[in-house]
Amino acid sequence: MANGYHGVILRIDLTTREIRKEAVANAFYRTYMGGGAVGAYYLLKETTGTTDPMDPANIITIAPSVTTGPAVTGVSRCSVVSLSPLTGAVGEGQAGGSIGPMIKRAGIDAIVITGRSAKPCYLYVSSENIELRDASMLQGQSVSETFDRLSDELGNTKLSIIQCGPAGEKQVRFASLMVDRNNVVGRTGLGAVFGSKNLRAVAVRGDGNIDFANPEQLKSFNKLAKERLETAGFPGILKKSGTPGVFAIQAKNGNTATHNFSRSYHQDYIQLDAETIEKTISSGKATCFGCIVACRKRVSATTPYQFNDKLGGPEFETLSLLGSNLDIMNAAAVGKANEMCNEFGLDTITTGAMASYVMESMEKGVLLAEQNGGKTLHFGSPEDLFDLIRKIATRTGIGDILADGFKHAINTFGKATEHYAIHAKGQGLPAHMAQVKPSQALMYATCPIGGDHMSAEHDWFLNENDDLCRGLGIFGSGDAASTNLAKARMTAYSQHYYSLLDTLTLCMFMWGPGSLFSYRDLEDLLLYTTGWQCTLWELMKVGERKTNMMKQINAKRGFSRTDDVLPERLYQPLPDGPAKGKCVDRERFAEMLGHYYNLMGWDPETGNPSAGKLVELGLDWVL
Repeated sequence: MANGYHGVILRIDLTTREIRKEAVANAFYRTYMGGGAVGAYYLLKETTGTTDPMDPANIITIAPSVTTGPAVTGVSRCSVVSLSPLTGAVGEGQAGGSIGPMIKRAGIDAIVITGRSAKPCYLYVSSENIELRDASMLQGQSVSETFDRLSDELGNTKLSIIQCGPAGEKQVRFASLMVDRNNVVGRTGLGAVFGSKNLRAVAVRGDGNIDFANPEQLKSFNKLAKERLETAGFPGILKKSGTPGVFAIQAKNGNTATHNFSRSYHQDYIQLDAETIEKTISSGKATCFGCIVACRKRVSATTPYQFNDKLGGPEFETLSLLGSNLDIMNAAAVGKANEMCNEFGLDTITTGAMASYVMESMEKGVLLAEQNGGKTLHFGSPEDLFDLIRKIATRTGIGDILADGFKHAINTFGKATEHYAIHAKGQGLPAHMAQVKPSQALMYATCPIGGDHMSAEHDWFLNENDDLCRGLGIFGSGDAASTNLAKARMTAYSQHYYSLLDTLTLCMFMWGPGSLFSYRDLEDLLLYTTGWQCTLWELMKVGERKTNMMKQINAKRGFSRTDDVLPERLYQPLPDGPAKGKCVDRERFAEMLGHYYNLMGWDPETGNPSAGKLVELGLDWVL
């Protein structure tokens, strides 16, 4: 008897309205395990190199993993994978909350959706009933309105909802997917895939059971978490303040995007730190299924900007991209912008990067007020940001151009604006500064989904703890600023581990190196959920397999080493602050890139997986 999974994948064709359950062999689960790897498998197997992300033939997969379902801290995430409307490459994002556990408790292991509905619809899934229902009454409704309406219609007990929001309906290419009230699949524009399929939401009722190999031993993890949380570093900060708890730390290190990434330090950073948020706009907290940490902080205010606490507060990245990167140093203003993005269903990172692109292009005189209905947008103006968010989400005026991403905006507004578009493969960069963190320079350039800060461990890892590094096969030395072979090895091998966490849909904050749980705990998690006696070697190969499948999807779509590039701005020395003078060194970065490709087993000419690497990982069927 299988433990940890049901052996059932739900297949939905929105065009024909066919709903079927596909039986899947045990070997599939031991090889791919869930999450991003399962999503990449279906994309690689069932789409072509010319499939348009907005075409009905595109596939979107919502997948928990073999470890999802028990009430254990950090074991509740869910992965969504599709071709990205924003980058044209593979797209992936994860969210916490309860959508993953509810899918498993509904008796299925993943939902794979293709086609396009003739009219707006939503998918309802439970252990007793699966059907496509009319969603015309949801059109144009905000995320919270839609959540409330579906909860009233379906009953909110054991219900989880993932939806695209109005921006997804309008097929804004960086539209997010909102999960319930507090969780977001933010990156790569997967909300636009829902919109292109006329699919407003997927509602899942999880009222069944999941068989685990050792349910009693699974209970021990939260006991361990409680014991360790008292002395844990980063998890302890999250318990107290959420991710805003690191804003001041990062600012003091010169690692916070400021004025469209031209600086890495804002002198008024204290206005956005956790203590200021606690004093001014904090209104409680929320948590994910089974998690004792409760890092999701709620915010609300009535003045100077009014917003409620329905959809969660701004995370570190949002505070940076909608705050310091726009010179908006007011917690309430960022809280309001965050609420607007969440109600519309917009990725706050790319929205912030797009806003700073417009503001600096206007500041430099290469984008004129006439191209925005006679209005100039300025850094430091919350009202200008609010106006731009509305225009993008509703595709009004200049927002209709920006909604199609950086490439379209540059083609429309002219080559002179390109220097101010800070992105990788079309996706706006996160707040962590590649000038300060060489590992992030590598990830921003090479990550299959575009610029991403959660695909490998950051630079502290190399010299912080020998046991943590050597446990992943990382050796050599270097400080945070090093750009040597050891740093490239740290980036590549930790990428395998983080890819594994995305495959098992585990929270990186709880299961990442040096957090609440160890590598041995991870092996035990697999043992107690599935009964498999997995070694860390096997699990690392699972993560490596997922990354290579995603890179191979891109290779099939024409991506190569020529696309693994950074914005020109990152090569310019930072002008002030704690990181003054730091930049990405061209020659050293090129050397790091070469080391990285060799370590990954990728062709150094194309930057794509070699045939030998694919065969090694059991992906010879791709060839």
